[in-house]
Amino acid sequence: MRKIVLLLVFVISFAFSNTLTNIVKNISLPNVNNAIEDLNNLKKSYSKDDFKKLVKSWKKVQAVYLAGTINEDYIDTPRYVDIFHYGNEDITVQLNRAIKSTDDAKIELFRNSTKSINAVEYMLFKDETLSKRDKELLDVMFEAISSHLNDIKNVYSNFLKGEERDEKWGNAAIINILIDSTYKLKEWRVGDPAGYSRKYKDNPDNKRGEYYLSKQSFAAIKAILDAHNQIIGEQKYKNFATMAIDGGAKKQVLEVRKVLDESYKELAKLKKDDFTNAKALFEALSKFHNAYYLSLIEELSVTAKILDADGD
Repeated sequence: MRKIVLLLVFVISFAFSNTLTNIVKNISLPNVNNAIEDLNNLKKSYSKDDFKKLVKSWKKVQAVYLAGTINEDYIDTPRYVDIFHYGNEDITVQLNRAIKSTDDAKIELFRNSTKSINAVEYMLFKDETLSKRDKELLDVMFEAISSHLNDIKNVYSNFLKGEERDEKWGNAAIINILIDSTYKLKEWRVGDPAGYSRKYKDNPDNKRGEYYLSKQSFAAIKAILDAHNQIIGEQKYKNFATMAIDGGAKKQVLEVRKVLDESYKELAKLKKDDFTNAKALFEALSKFHNAYYLSLIEELSVTAKILDADGD
């Protein structure tokens, strides 16, 4: 059992263009379009470099995933694309069996987990060669991920075509995502491999990094920070920071930006995908999470409730 931060929030509304609409238009939809483009390039090349580009674009989609709030039918879609930290399944056993099998690739890869971006990582980085069978399996994975990404795109596109939702509801959705994302960033993506999370206290292991095989764990962390910068940083478009500053929380927004910048700097100091000396990064990310939850939300007159839920 792990305490997962889930929030029920009620945010005051402000009198200008809907914040959620601005974010979907300027951040969410462009990010998923980039991920689709990167996946299409990977389909053609089967290259490790193109996979690395997909990791970065996908993390931005996942970090600020609002499609499940907009349309509950798609609340679980990210788990179909990315199984990191969900379940205890060893997909390598199933994938090795599928590689050796002569059965149709679609039949062998009947589970969502074996068609995830994590499965793609294993296929591309398990060794230096790609066989015909490897590519057959990868094609099935690409098709599944493409379908999910296009579902997300359609949710955002349809949202922008419809009537604007209630501003309070939209702001609550954004706050929930920001706090959930930063919690998982500090606890799962840094705390677990670095040995600072509750579950793995004083027991570091780089193999717990999100993309250990491809050595893209730090790249994924940076992409998540980039997604938050799109939301809370100073941008040409109106984002959540615009709303918060207009609501009288400029000091708190500047504090969030300060600790976000600190997180970038601490990440840059570390050797690629080595969490051995990541204490300062973990502490910076903890302050980043708290800056949202304890400072910005309080200033915006938000009522929050933390629930205990089962976790991995």
